[in-house]
Amino acid sequence: MHYEAERGSPSGFRSAIHSPEFFLAEYGAVQPAAELEASLAAMLLPLTDNADQHAKCRFPARLIWLRQQFPDKRDQLADIHCPEFAEWGDPAGIESVSLVFANGYLGNPASYYGHTFLKFNQRKSAKKSRLLDLTVNYGAILDGHDDPVSYIIKGVTGGYDGGFSPIEFYFHDTTYGENELRDLWEYRLDLPEAATRLIVAHAWEVMKKRYVYYFFRHNCSFRAAELLEIVDGLQVIPRNRPWLIPQALVQEVAASRFDGHPLVAETIFHPSRQSRLYAKYEALDGEARQWVTRIAGKALMPADLTEQELPLAQQQAVLDTLLDYYQFSLDRGKKEGSYKSSPEYTAALAARLQLPPGGSEVVPTRATSPDQGRAPSWLQLGVSHSRVAGTAALLRLRPAYYDILDAGSAQVKNGTLSMGELQLQLADEQLRIRQFDLLAINSMNPAVTGLRGDRGFGWKLKVGAEQESVSCRACLVARAQGDVGIGRQFNSQLFAAVHVGGALQQYGDVYGLGFVRASGTVVFRPSAQLGFQLLHEERMPLRPDRQIHRLNSLEGRLAMGHDADLRLLWESDGRSRLTVGLGLYW
Repeated sequence: MHYEAERGSPSGFRSAIHSPEFFLAEYGAVQPAAELEASLAAMLLPLTDNADQHAKCRFPARLIWLRQQFPDKRDQLADIHCPEFAEWGDPAGIESVSLVFANGYLGNPASYYGHTFLKFNQRKSAKKSRLLDLTVNYGAILDGHDDPVSYIIKGVTGGYDGGFSPIEFYFHDTTYGENELRDLWEYRLDLPEAATRLIVAHAWEVMKKRYVYYFFRHNCSFRAAELLEIVDGLQVIPRNRPWLIPQALVQEVAASRFDGHPLVAETIFHPSRQSRLYAKYEALDGEARQWVTRIAGKALMPADLTEQELPLAQQQAVLDTLLDYYQFSLDRGKKEGSYKSSPEYTAALAARLQLPPGGSEVVPTRATSPDQGRAPSWLQLGVSHSRVAGTAALLRLRPAYYDILDAGSAQVKNGTLSMGELQLQLADEQLRIRQFDLLAINSMNPAVTGLRGDRGFGWKLKVGAEQESVSCRACLVARAQGDVGIGRQFNSQLFAAVHVGGALQQYGDVYGLGFVRASGTVVFRPSAQLGFQLLHEERMPLRPDRQIHRLNSLEGRLAMGHDADLRLLWESDGRSRLTVGLGLYW
């Protein structure tokens, strides 16, 4: 019933669900005892012509539980045939439950931290595509079209209702994998048949019922985990923090055991269209890449390839890569259902059909699955020194989530997403704020191929407060910053980007009311444990009596095991500062 403690309630409890049809007692939302009595009485009522309206069909999970609690009434509490429930998700036809995680997506505030939902896997004997497996998805119920800022404010403060909706898996595969280019990770759970039946039955009960939605805690991950925790002895909701990030739930599920064995039976990777394209492109040799580039640039036609004396396997690989490229480069901003195959795609498909079937299958791989990544929160203790400001102790707290040097497989590569990050410095017995980022985002398409439609557009946004110059101590200004740019992933180790943009701030001695800027970034990762970021900025102050300021920084990060890192940061704007810190992930 999802009762939660509430002081103002007559019983001390109130259900998280506030849809009236979820309760059989008049005040069942706040009176658990009355709801129990009403549920038992309703289950014992005789059947009518419309079985779907009987309590046994409306609340099949309650029926299972009541049968366990009242063994003397087992015959009266026997199952009945429920046509609507059987058509929706007959538990007898479902062999297992999976938790599915979609990588973070910086194009939508609702998906910054990723997304989770449950998938009900049909028995293999059903001989249906896995794309037709039923899923239950929890999210905010949007009655209008709020702008991103309004969405964030309402999502954080409980301004939306939330609820579960059913949809076949192919919808998520298309939305996330094809349109938003997000990888999916599926964790198939090893649960007894009775537990699976109970979860499916309870999902039917709460379907389309209204909860209060909270972005940071009572979100998609919390509600999906609640459905799993209906099983006695199964506890997967992380309880050591006031917020719940989808990756944290995945890590908790992957580490859990049930009845003496690991809860997760199998981890399945569903690569996005972008991941499949990049894997095929990177598997090509130099000559094959030149063919892809020339055909994509319309210097040659796909039919020209089949007329050359190239090895069959190479022709197949080039055309297969082009087919993925043309699908990848579709205008994903179009309204759903309005896509049309391009003439280039049709020509490549025709050329491919002239070749024999087969060819080498390129399977995208990721270094680690999200459950094996680091924890989402970070605390750093360090010390900094500059000739002008002297030595200071530093504390840096990032509640969530990642920066460009520690982004893992669950996050956007070469991106940054941080909310509420705070940097404090202690010097001369005075504690000051060095920087506070209410929100910091850096979104960049990696542009591995460099082909048209894969040119690495990106943007940055930061809102908060920071010191106006490197060496000052008491020059904190509120500042809003924004940039647009392009980037390129040259190989697995090297990424570079350039941006133009600027900032508006409260009036300061260095920049006045802000500045415009151009910047360049190079990220070099010689190994999975070691990474460097080099940044150069040219800032033109809005204060007319100030000259252009040049800023440079070099940051290195060394991962120390799974839950710690060591960082060294050098910064200069004419005066230099060096910071070294030990970070712990939690």
